[in-house]
Amino acid sequence: MIITHPKRIPPMEEIGDDIFKIILPQPFYAPNNIYIYHGDDGLILIDSGYIESIPMLQASLRTRGYSLKDIRHVIYTHNHLDHISSALVLKAYAPKAIFYGYRAMQSGVGNYLESMHLFEEATEDLFRTAYGDPLELEKILNASRNGWNTFYSKFKETKKGDPNLKIDVTIDHNDSLELGGRKFRFIHTPGHNLYHITPVCPKSGVYFSGDLIIANLTAIYSQLDGSLSDYHFTLSKLLEEPIRRLLPAHGHEIEDPKKTILLVKKTLSILEKGVIRRLREGSSDLLHLMEAAIGKKVHNGGHLPTALGLIYSIVQKLVLEGWIRIESRENGYEIFHLLDSRK
Repeated sequence: MIITHPKRIPPMEEIGDDIFKIILPQPFYAPNNIYIYHGDDGLILIDSGYIESIPMLQASLRTRGYSLKDIRHVIYTHNHLDHISSALVLKAYAPKAIFYGYRAMQSGVGNYLESMHLFEEATEDLFRTAYGDPLELEKILNASRNGWNTFYSKFKETKKGDPNLKIDVTIDHNDSLELGGRKFRFIHTPGHNLYHITPVCPKSGVYFSGDLIIANLTAIYSQLDGSLSDYHFTLSKLLEEPIRRLLPAHGHEIEDPKKTILLVKKTLSILEKGVIRRLREGSSDLLHLMEAAIGKKVHNGGHLPTALGLIYSIVQKLVLEGWIRIESRENGYEIFHLLDSRK
């Protein structure tokens, strides 16, 4: 992979508390926020983005007189493609960089390309669950496969990459480390992802929330590495924290962290009641439950798997609680029925 200047260079913006932010565009989903501190031995990054975004990261750093070689520490919030896939090649351009991540993540992921194939299969299973129309299903599967093939091809472009995810320093819940003269504390915050951590700068009360909370929404990949019950537990745990600023990996800063966390908890409750209300009107499938709860506009962006995964996690919870019966049909397609005793 040749590091070149992109046509549009994202700025490296100072946002207070000695923090800089780079918004890295990517070919799918929403742009990533990369947060940066200038430590006494070089740059400290919270996540490093998608593999294809490395040239943009390099170009943005140069607007402040830095380069990839100045990166000394990279803290990974979790192992999803848009946050960590650049790690597979980054050390070829940032040889002194040290990677930090949750202890179980390295052994749990192993060969990153193989793990992404599993994620791809899980995403396809989710689509098969949701789409009863074979033509619509084939259309969405082809679009998904094209996106995944782009990622695999980008990795193959470089001979400097390593498919095995390597974390140099592993982190456990509530660990504290001093990086570049700055103290960090780490909280294990599963729900969106099994290995998700929230880095905290205790001195300033800044929490880097990764994908836990994006605006007033959440993302739970129930098919593979997310958990609704873990997510509820994590939100309750965060409410006990002295959060002054909450900086997400996508979108704008959370203006009122505690209020937003409570709102997300309330939103999940409203979505659950909405699913039950919709099924009282008649049986439905995942696609139509999702559209009724979140809206059809979700089809226009990269949020479709996230939206389907969130609603399916609610359906699974209601199945366990004895509210819903699942009727499995051909090719994995499912119809959901509210049990007579609950109507």
